[in-house]
Amino acid sequence: MRFSWKAACAVGALLSYVAVGSAAAQTIKFSYPVANSNPMGQTIDRFGEIVAEKTGGALRVQGFPDAQLGNEIQTVSSAQGGIVEMGVTSTAGFAGTVAEFDLFNMPFIFANDRVLERMMRGKAVGQMLEKAGAVNLVGLCLWDYGFRNFTNNRGPINGIDDLSGLRMRTIQNRVYLDSLAALGVNPNPLPFPETYGALETGAIDSNEIANSVTRSTSFYEVQKYLTESRHFATAAVVYVGKRFWDQLSADQQGALRASCDEAAAFNREIITTSGAETLAYLAEKGMQVNEIPAENMAAIKAAVAPVIEQVKGRVDADLVTLFSSELAAAEAQTN
Repeated sequence: MRFSWKAACAVGALLSYVAVGSAAAQTIKFSYPVANSNPMGQTIDRFGEIVAEKTGGALRVQGFPDAQLGNEIQTVSSAQGGIVEMGVTSTAGFAGTVAEFDLFNMPFIFANDRVLERMMRGKAVGQMLEKAGAVNLVGLCLWDYGFRNFTNNRGPINGIDDLSGLRMRTIQNRVYLDSLAALGVNPNPLPFPETYGALETGAIDSNEIANSVTRSTSFYEVQKYLTESRHFATAAVVYVGKRFWDQLSADQQGALRASCDEAAAFNREIITTSGAETLAYLAEKGMQVNEIPAENMAAIKAAVAPVIEQVKGRVDADLVTLFSSELAAAEAQTN
């Protein structure tokens, strides 16, 4: 078969275009469980902008919200297997991969946002992230959803007795399950995408989650009461699959690490500045908001104290010491 000069030129031009296009932008599929309107979705959008700036467009981040590519746990496996390049998973979900992240899941451990922020940037976290390398992941940094609060359809939670018997959706995490059970709750570890339907049908009657997620996922449509309990922090691990990571140049790897840290500052800003507005929004949508009286918190914290000791006893002892030391310093610096 004769091959014309024009056809050869056309094929050559096409191959050149494909080669240049591939070199110009390598797509990073970034899986996350919540809506793009959530602060986490906004943070991932900003992360993508920073990555593009730092790599001159060589790396392009494409976010996949609403668990399109799998829930938190599935995303970890997908990143390990090279199906997706990046993901963000709450420390509650990621502790099944690196157990030491359960230190971040201990109930009522962080006094306020400032303490949490210092701990998320500390040396203990750095050591936890390094442990991800043993399971074919590269941990970059931590981002945040905000503290978790109780919502339900039974009534305001003013003390430990009001928690008794609540059928509450939570994450499949030992610390979460043990802590809620210690408070008299009947914890139900449901995948996040199934939560709205379970609340709507009455299969469960309560939830525990960050206010920003209650808003972005419209849980206010199926929950009446919101209690500002701040019982768990919802830090989240940002990670890259090692198979993809090893294909990157040292400069590109450095750009991803630096971009994660820069996006963390953006993440903290929107979490902090949007908190009051989100609470007002939920109240406008009909949720009744309350706080647990200080005099009733002692019984709640006493109930979960054994869970905290159990966590400290089953993970890396040196990391527990470092974590506890940094926590004490963070509390002293923010008081």
